[in-house]
Amino acid sequence: MPPRRTHTKSRLGCTNCKRRKVKVCHCNSPSAMRSNFLGTIRARLRNGVASPADPVTMVMTNVSEQIAPFPPHELRSKDFELMHHYCTITADSLSIRRELQYVWRVVIPREGYRHPFVMHGILAIAAAHKAYLVPNNRKINLALSDYYQTVGSEGFRHTLQHNSSEARSALFCFASIVVLFMFTLPIRSENGRLEDPITSILELIRLLKGIRITQEPVFREIFKSEFAPIIYGIWPVEETGPPDRRMPLGDSILPLDTWDALGKLREFCKAEIPSASLKDYLNSIDRLEDTVKLVACAGVHVEGGAVLAWIYGVEESILVDIGAHRPPALLILSYYVVFLSTLEKNFWYCRGWGRQLTSEIETKVVGEPKCLELFQWPKQRIADMFHW
Repeated sequence: MPPRRTHTKSRLGCTNCKRRKVKVCHCNSPSAMRSNFLGTIRARLRNGVASPADPVTMVMTNVSEQIAPFPPHELRSKDFELMHHYCTITADSLSIRRELQYVWRVVIPREGYRHPFVMHGILAIAAAHKAYLVPNNRKINLALSDYYQTVGSEGFRHTLQHNSSEARSALFCFASIVVLFMFTLPIRSENGRLEDPITSILELIRLLKGIRITQEPVFREIFKSEFAPIIYGIWPVEETGPPDRRMPLGDSILPLDTWDALGKLREFCKAEIPSASLKDYLNSIDRLEDTVKLVACAGVHVEGGAVLAWIYGVEESILVDIGAHRPPALLILSYYVVFLSTLEKNFWYCRGWGRQLTSEIETKVVGEPKCLELFQWPKQRIADMFHW
């Protein structure tokens, strides 16, 4: 019998581990996945490729046998059910643009037929979607979502370690699915509530930055392939960067006073942030302004990638200050949450972050009058967004 997987303590427990009576688990939390992905990256940099004695199929089989939430014959039936749901409903819900919907609905499943770990990623996001749509079956679908994501992640990591050029497209597909899947954390959490929203968003940001490291080498190749639309949808890069001019916001989904609000935030940082840290703070505001331009260019049809651009560019020092609950850094995060919240109306997988983060940040800046004054802009704008 293969050894059981070890588990370390966390506030987040997946449904598979709860079913198996494992009391402490973080299998699919952002921090756990970040550790796995970055561990793989470090292994590749250190060793080049993994040993062929550790084939992907064997790893996925061992993992799936240990944590399967249903007997094999029932699981097979669930596979078909979830794949049908993905192709008929979920795929089109992941994007607005038709060419990107086509990639999600046709191109990525085609890659899944050739690479089981991609198929598991597809089934994971489909199960999470069903859990969101059908509350009566939420428990079952979350168990399936946890299961498929865990098995798929193992296959992804081992394929990445083998550094196979033939699997580059498959790795890119799974990484793109993971980005969306990890945003579903509030949906997958108990009662839709995040225990620590600030820590959760930090773990998510670091995970996404880590995944991007694994994918950047193939971006130019992807630009010339049928996967190219995903670059615009999830992985904005230099070639799709914002224009230099200040974009008008009259036809965008952002508040009309966004430029003025960011200008006031910049002046606050210049006056309050020590010179040693000022450059990184101003750079984070530059990235917010770049995000405004990307969103404005898209009009009302904004894809997730336009908003994710800030995540990929934010400095680590800012993330450290956010983790330390330093009010100026939390203030910058709160302004970013305005952009993140614009996605919640159109994209189910982003829902649950905006109000929870805003509420948590307010408790951390309440003793800082200057920060609290500037915090009123994101607080009010986010409140306005949820009147639909």
